Amino acid sequence: MFYTSNAQRETAEELIGLLRDRGYDVVTLVEPLDEFWPAEDYHQDYYLKNGAVASCHFRADRFCD
Repeated sequence: MFYTSNAQRETAEELIGLLRDRGYDVVTLVEPLDEFWPAEDYHQDYYLKNGAVASCHFRADRFCD
């Protein structure tokens, strides 16, 4: 996971800590974003172009209390 501010880094590390405390083996790296390349125009606004099905994933209530 890349962050652009200390607040983003702290949020990511806090969430990873919470998940590890619950027994999840989190292997996600948290590193600063040092360079960014925007995608081509045809990749932009995916959600607007595809509506409510902007993801191929399904919902899982794995982290709910």
